[in-house]
Amino acid sequence: MNKKKPKHIPSTPKGGFQPPQDGILEEIVLGSILIDKYALDKIIGDFVPQLFFQGNHVLIAEAIITLYRENTNIDLVTVVQQLKKEGKLEEVGGYAYVSHLTSKIGSTSNLETHVRLLQEFELKRSLITVSSEITRRCFTEEEDVFDVFSEAQATLDQSLKSVINYKVESVGNIHKELIQESIRVLDSKENSGVPTGLRRVDNVTNGFQKSDLIILAGRPSMGKTASAISMIIHPCIEKGIPVAVFSLEMSKNQVVGRIQSSLSGINVSKIIKKQLTVEEIDQISKRGKSLETAPLFIDDTANISVLDLKGKCRKLVKEQGVQMIIIDYLQLMRSGMKTQSREQEIAEISRGLKIIAKELNVPVIALSQLSRNVEQRGGDKKPNLSDLRESGQIEQDADMVLFCYRPEYYGITETMIGDREFNAQGLFVLIVAKHRNGELGEIPLKFIGELAKISNLDEGFSNNSGTFVQKKPNPMNLQGFLNENNVQNDSKNDLLDNDLGTINEVPF
Repeated sequence: MNKKKPKHIPSTPKGGFQPPQDGILEEIVLGSILIDKYALDKIIGDFVPQLFFQGNHVLIAEAIITLYRENTNIDLVTVVQQLKKEGKLEEVGGYAYVSHLTSKIGSTSNLETHVRLLQEFELKRSLITVSSEITRRCFTEEEDVFDVFSEAQATLDQSLKSVINYKVESVGNIHKELIQESIRVLDSKENSGVPTGLRRVDNVTNGFQKSDLIILAGRPSMGKTASAISMIIHPCIEKGIPVAVFSLEMSKNQVVGRIQSSLSGINVSKIIKKQLTVEEIDQISKRGKSLETAPLFIDDTANISVLDLKGKCRKLVKEQGVQMIIIDYLQLMRSGMKTQSREQEIAEISRGLKIIAKELNVPVIALSQLSRNVEQRGGDKKPNLSDLRESGQIEQDADMVLFCYRPEYYGITETMIGDREFNAQGLFVLIVAKHRNGELGEIPLKFIGELAKISNLDEGFSNNSGTFVQKKPNPMNLQGFLNENNVQNDSKNDLLDNDLGTINEVPF
């Protein structure tokens, strides 16, 4: 019996180039679904009509999806009936053509591989379509080239999402992976996340965790950039962990100048202004030798969009193995989308950064400005979450919000952290205002202005001097545990020295 010739099979376009496709592969995928009632369950997350190039195959795929949504068994008869009901049976080539799809199927075991190949063809077709549109728009004078570029990236991202879906994992697999990761961390005696080298910060966070969006916020001159750069040196230079920095405010030379100052102990202003002696240059060269091979990548592109950032981050993670991304700072970015207000644009940027952290599975630290409300407030002028500038969405998206606070800047000579009084001179307080997976509180650190550096408090002070702050008392506090278990004094001091600082345990 001769099968009818199906309609809507695209012809070869002018020029002799056929868009990427494989008609036989499309027939095999559709035929596998028609003969195996469990086949579609394996690929339903990836099975979409645009996988198919031939028009009749698109119509058959749409009929199959309709039946699946209606919880109807899918086989040759039900698909034919659905096409007849929609008035499209003759359009696809009739019963003979649908039946023909099942004739080439020996096994459905490689169905997922076949679908993956169709996805590759569809992505190639999308690239061709987007490229053609870009070419057309670039020949016009009316449109801004940066808008064209951003929209093209957005279209390509959407094409990827419409064809490829993320896998749904069973809880059992996730459980096993978490146990294995916990064992690995325990055996290695390292932090589970990217360490900062700031002891009390690492005690609170156990390193910045994968997929977390961390907002590091403060008013101007509070030490946002200084703390971010201080958090780079330990993981990147001392541990060899690849880090990427996107500096929208400072040039790459200024960023590296700050790192040189921190490593060499030479005034940062002298380094930036090139007011150095021969001895100082030699000192920077020797102490900064590790910078020559450090896995640190700096991009100082101004006014970067979220889409541009995402593309660069994806490349850095894939090609350079980057494990942490720092952005200085959020308000200098643009969303790349048309928004009605600056608040909406900041909200889009915040959401975009969280998506980057989650998709690339790396911590993203975004610096952020605070509103002037802090300056107008009385008392100690400590910031709070409502001070995050221009959008409450930042607070919602962030897994952790850290505030930079220097009481000395406001003329304060002494300040309370928890139940301890501190001399404010050179004091830097990192306020943990939001911590989705941990504790809240205040972490005392040291600010070295001439080096633009944040460091641990001097280690030489005793616990009674007021320079060390332990947790507020609770039924299971560390001191009580030590006393109850008769731990020796030397061991006590070691354990107390690793305490979390002023962190208060709160339910979450």
